Amino acid sequence: MIDLIKIRQDLHRIPELGFEEFKTTAYLSSILEGINEITIYYFDFPGVLAVYSRGNGSYKLFRADMDALPISEKTNCSFSSRHSGKMHACGHDVHMTILLGLIDKVVHKRIKENLLFLFQPAEEGMGGAERILKTGILDRFKISNAFALHVSGSLPVGTISTKPGIFFANTQEIEMKITGKSAHVAFPEHGRNALAAGAEFYLEIQKIVKSEFDRSDPVVCEFGKMRAGTVMNAIAAECTLEGTMRAFTLKNMKRIRKYIEELSLTLNKKYDVQFQQIYKSFYKQVTNESALYEKLKYIAANSGYDFVEADAVFTGEDFGYYAEKYTGLLFWLGANQGEKQNLHSPNFLPSEKSIEIGVDLLYKMI
Repeated sequence: MIDLIKIRQDLHRIPELGFEEFKTTAYLSSILEGINEITIYYFDFPGVLAVYSRGNGSYKLFRADMDALPISEKTNCSFSSRHSGKMHACGHDVHMTILLGLIDKVVHKRIKENLLFLFQPAEEGMGGAERILKTGILDRFKISNAFALHVSGSLPVGTISTKPGIFFANTQEIEMKITGKSAHVAFPEHGRNALAAGAEFYLEIQKIVKSEFDRSDPVVCEFGKMRAGTVMNAIAAECTLEGTMRAFTLKNMKRIRKYIEELSLTLNKKYDVQFQQIYKSFYKQVTNESALYEKLKYIAANSGYDFVEADAVFTGEDFGYYAEKYTGLLFWLGANQGEKQNLHSPNFLPSEKSIEIGVDLLYKMI
């Protein structure tokens, strides 16, 4: 059996951003290529698909994401990131380790099943799932179900949480570029203030979201980053806002976009500036199939794990593309080590005790 703790720590040391996971792919390959019972497929970008064919029916797909985040680690653990400014702050190192553990268990048990194990790059906002699907490699197999898990720093080790139906929201990244004209602040009439237009846009879109959407079907439209100007005593000629739109229905996603574009036109005229909307990565909602949800709930109860009914959340996950094409299930895997931790935090460090539980649950879902 492979040493899953060592593997997790090795992967944690070499975090890489989306579509840059070359060292990670090489590390995974060094383990997978030593397993005779699987066939390995590579892409023209980072990532690995391992195929185990010992059954007569359709395939079950298990996915783990590979990429890290542009965050400087502050965990002070003995296996901290060796890549400056990059960190596995979302637990993808644990996800990959669990998938390797699942492969190892399946091979040693020599079970009579057809299984696919996908190590997917670029989950964090760069469209890795879409790119995998566009290769057509999964179309070579008749796939019945798709599974994934995500560690949670809010739930203790031994706790599982999910829900049937819509689980994670539709998400759309957006960049707003506003172009005006610079002038000295002593002569503002000579300029066109992009910063003022950007500030009003931000405040107004928050009001619209609160007033136009029902609380029973909420949405998010938030801009977490804003850049403008070059010096303190000049009107800003440019302003950029970067943010995200999130909703549980495509109808509401279209409504948010409509309000953004209408507000942009209004402020174009008011400030005599130009607004440009750049819509980036879009992730479809994650919808869990009820029968798979019930199966996981039954397994958890009969394996000594605590099961907590989850709420739908505004988290984005490109597993939604697999769950749309195949019958799917995504669930939270408790991983906090005594106190709650936030995903995407420089201090996020899920417990290694969650690895064995993750392997056990996915194996039993087969």
